[in-house]
Amino acid sequence: MSAVEIEIIGIAAAILVNAASIPQVVKTATTKQVRDLSLPFWVVLLTGALLWTIYGTLTHRIALVASSLVTCCLCFTMIALILKYRR
Repeated sequence: MSAVEIEIIGIAAAILVNAASIPQVVKTATTKQVRDLSLPFWVVLLTGALLWTIYGTLTHRIALVASSLVTCCLCFTMIALILKYRR
């Protein structure tokens, strides 16, 4: 495989992984139901995404950095929603 083809696979994977979280963020924002959501899960996911961002920055992998930053934003949003709507 060429470097371009490998990069396309990485970008496609990043889009799919981030897209998987979007329905949860939207549903949580609209329903305001957070009782069954795990705050530790989102904190661990955020930590992993931050580490991937650092790794991508150090290795100069733009696609990895961009994807990880999107993941961080989604995680921050979910954590904020969970903390806001927790009873």
